[in-house]
Amino acid sequence: MSPPPPPASLPAPLEGAAAAQLAPHEKPNPEYRQIYQAYSDAYGSIDALRNALDAPVRTLNGTDAWIGPESRAWGGQLETQRAALRKAADQILWDIYNRLAGTQRTIVRV
Repeated sequence: MSPPPPPASLPAPLEGAAAAQLAPHEKPNPEYRQIYQAYSDAYGSIDALRNALDAPVRTLNGTDAWIGPESRAWGGQLETQRAALRKAADQILWDIYNRLAGTQRTIVRV
């Protein structure tokens, strides 16, 4: 699974002059703004999560301090967990992206 498109690929929330140009019966959707901000924040920091197990993998593979079948088995489990972590990080982004893409930028005033 690959990460979704960056936040800039979706329309930004309507604010300022753009919001002032809306029809009288419309207003910016505050939920869209919140989800957009959450997506921007998550997208900007997700690499820290995706790469959290890179250093332990490098350490394990870069030294011969621990060798043998137990080391190889543990290293295999570590690689499996690293792949699962990356997949979960991408899924988090896709979940927020899909929610944002399905949210209207404006709502009708009541």
